Amino acid sequence: MLRLTREAEYGLLAMAYIAGRPEGELAYRREIAAHHNIPREFLAKVLQKLSREGLIKSYRGIRGGYLLAKVPDEITLADMVRAVDGPMALVECAGKGAGCPQFEVCALREALCDLQQSIVRILQGISLKDLTRRVQRKRSEAAPAPGGAGGATTRGGGSR
Repeated sequence: MLRLTREAEYGLLAMAYIAGRPEGELAYRREIAAHHNIPREFLAKVLQKLSREGLIKSYRGIRGGYLLAKVPDEITLADMVRAVDGPMALVECAGKGAGCPQFEVCALREALCDLQQSIVRILQGISLKDLTRRVQRKRSEAAPAPGGAGGATTRGGGSR
């Protein structure tokens, strides 16, 4: 089955966390790691790749952290996955300059290249803003209802 790498998953989680912060407020590696249960050193490598590709800004020092380098609706899932994993290629022959001994006789190449293009289009169609909205909606659905876990309450705070 097709899967994102663990590194790409962690990159998406980190980007959603950073995007979910109030504007201008730094996100810290230790907070992201703790929030998503990601090993800190592994996360550091992922954040470095995201920074190198211009998706986040890294601020060093004792009060350093991370901010988005672009607005969330200008960053797509495709951008984030590419930043962490490099060019997307479902099969070797779909990559640039890739050689395959079956190239001349392969009946699958065209279909697999079409599939790859469809996957990339879907990833390009989902922005970080969309992803962040989905995360926030999920959190609000999981949050306990006001007034406790049980039934309705009266104005005085007691149960009906």
